[in-house]
Amino acid sequence: MKRLYLLFAILTFTSIIQSETFNCPSLDGYDIKNLTIPTYWQFDLESSICIESTESPCHFYFTFCKFLPPVVNSTCFNSSVCQYSSEASLPLEIGHYVENPFIPKETNGFYAEFKGPRISHKGKLCNVSIKMEFDCNSDQPWIPSQESALAPFPIEYKLNSETCQYYIKFDYAGACHKIVPPTTTPFNPTPAKICKQPEGYDITPLIDPPYWIFNITDGCYVESNVTNTCKLYMAFCKPIDDLKGCSGSSVCLQYNLIPPKSVVAGGYTEDPFTSFKNGGFLAIYSHGEEIMNPYTGKLCNLEIEVKFECDNSVDWKIPEGNEPGIAPFPSHFSPVSDKTCKLTMNVPYKGACSKKTGLSGGTILLIILLIFVCFYLAFGFAYQIFIKNETGHNRIPHYPFWSFVFLSCLEGMMFTWKFVTCQRKKEKLLKYDSI
Repeated sequence: MKRLYLLFAILTFTSIIQSETFNCPSLDGYDIKNLTIPTYWQFDLESSICIESTESPCHFYFTFCKFLPPVVNSTCFNSSVCQYSSEASLPLEIGHYVENPFIPKETNGFYAEFKGPRISHKGKLCNVSIKMEFDCNSDQPWIPSQESALAPFPIEYKLNSETCQYYIKFDYAGACHKIVPPTTTPFNPTPAKICKQPEGYDITPLIDPPYWIFNITDGCYVESNVTNTCKLYMAFCKPIDDLKGCSGSSVCLQYNLIPPKSVVAGGYTEDPFTSFKNGGFLAIYSHGEEIMNPYTGKLCNLEIEVKFECDNSVDWKIPEGNEPGIAPFPSHFSPVSDKTCKLTMNVPYKGACSKKTGLSGGTILLIILLIFVCFYLAFGFAYQIFIKNETGHNRIPHYPFWSFVFLSCLEGMMFTWKFVTCQRKKEKLLKYDSI
């Protein structure tokens, strides 16, 4: 443990005066300034994820666009990523210095990749490397300092023992600024012509963004070579155009593997919506990618059925510009099984509560008028009887007025009838005959 404290002290002391800094190339659309300010960053991981370490935790030191500060007898000389534990005789270099380690993702976020030396791990030789992924989170700014700084704890991390490849995933506010580049197809092309709304429901928020992102934490196991967690990308009434491995589809699964893997779960469908009689509606996508069912060993094509359930508290927030939307967490997700290759997902949606009752404006107006007449008669009779002590036809509220209206209408109807049937002319002739 003393060696660890000594290494940390030496790194801190030499960081100000001996670290060599280079100009870090800009990453179009992203803010990497906070990442490059400190002399180095540090975070700790449990021993099971560390090479040649049984101590918990082991420690990672890394920097961007510069060398780590030199330390006497260190194997991390001229490197950018280093791992150390008190049980190790020397720090272990994980990543060589790279002038520009940053690689933008297809969507929001970017990677930083470093390749290290050839080492012996569990009796095998392998080339150690590390891939860091930075995902958008506006609440995680990475607070820098001019010396060393503590990095936020990774939201995901793993070590491939066969290839000696590290995968570390962080949240970072600077990964939120990417603008999706324009595509050759027009954004949201005339949805009223190509997308038929399910009767009585509002799908406008769904079709506005280029696609929506669902985070699936359990149920993405569709093939034997993928994980149970993934991101699901879904576009309504348009194809996905700007995601690698998903182009031309409407539903796509992406897995955090090295390298990332994509599986098309549903082909492009122009009109996916079907409404229910009892509330809610479906979006159905077929013609997905052909896979090997991990339970039956048979080939089948993926398809997905999405049910939108009424929930007035859930708004699908439309992002600004042409950004993808972050969808609410699904209330249910069913993966591939030994019986079917259909994925099913239930999602809450405020627009699924707007089913029409079938009453027209005129019907509603008549109902209101009928209710008013009932109240008028009820309170009018009560007033005439119990307050004014009226009897007979005077118990009817405003009897003189209504009797005048009734008799006038009756007289008008009789006059009209006689005029239409020419009875008025006959009456005049009879008068002349009598004279």
